[in-house]
Amino acid sequence: MSRRFWMKMMSSILLLLILSSCLCAATFVVNVTQSSYQAEEKQNITLEWTFTTKTQGTWKNLFISCEVNTDHGVLVLYQVHEGVEIPESQDDQFSGRVQSNKDVLREGRIRLHVSRLRTEDSGLYLCDVKTEDGSNKAGCRLSVSVPVKVIGHDLIHAKVGDDVILPCHLEPPYYLTTFTIEWRFKGEIIHVHRSQTKDDRASDPKYNNRTFMFPDEFEKGNISLKLTKVTKEDEGSYICFVPKLERQVKKGNVTLKLGELCKIKII
Repeated sequence: MSRRFWMKMMSSILLLLILSSCLCAATFVVNVTQSSYQAEEKQNITLEWTFTTKTQGTWKNLFISCEVNTDHGVLVLYQVHEGVEIPESQDDQFSGRVQSNKDVLREGRIRLHVSRLRTEDSGLYLCDVKTEDGSNKAGCRLSVSVPVKVIGHDLIHAKVGDDVILPCHLEPPYYLTTFTIEWRFKGEIIHVHRSQTKDDRASDPKYNNRTFMFPDEFEKGNISLKLTKVTKEDEGSYICFVPKLERQVKKGNVTLKLGELCKIKII
């Protein structure tokens, strides 16, 4: 056979190897089961990835590196080297708080349970997987927030005719520029603050010009209500309510107890 023939043969074999390598890389895929997660501090969460597996692959050729890109830098969450987990590589921030489900690795799944979440755990979670079939990576984003509670006041004492402040605040402070705040009394809405102003159309007309809030204090979490010229009919339990605080404590109660107006006897 001629030298030209052999050169064509070698070129064809080389092209086939290149195409096979590209096909292998293209068919090896790493995916996340969910692209983003929302959680609260001290909750637990499970993050999961899937990757392509082939029956001819060997366990010793499995390499996994999961890292977290946070505001404090890039931290190691989980690593597997030649099929063996490397717990000592884990960053101190996650020490004792991350558990893996080893049984599902052979099925092409990475399942990590992160417990007692902290706000500093927020970030982009990226897993890079390498096997003899190829390599790829995928990421998901986790946002951890501090639970916000609406807190009222057990009992406020006042006299008929007084101006009184019904205390209510958010803990921790939470700026409510786009949120609606409602105050309710005996099932009726007596004051609505919406779009940074009072909504008189949604409020009970009996309380027009008698209820006021403090928008300048919203950034401090203060959503108290001032009630002027109180009457005996104003006595009872009030509710401060922030409807859009999802999965959190949305309501606070304030009880107003009234005494009689002091009368001066003239002799």
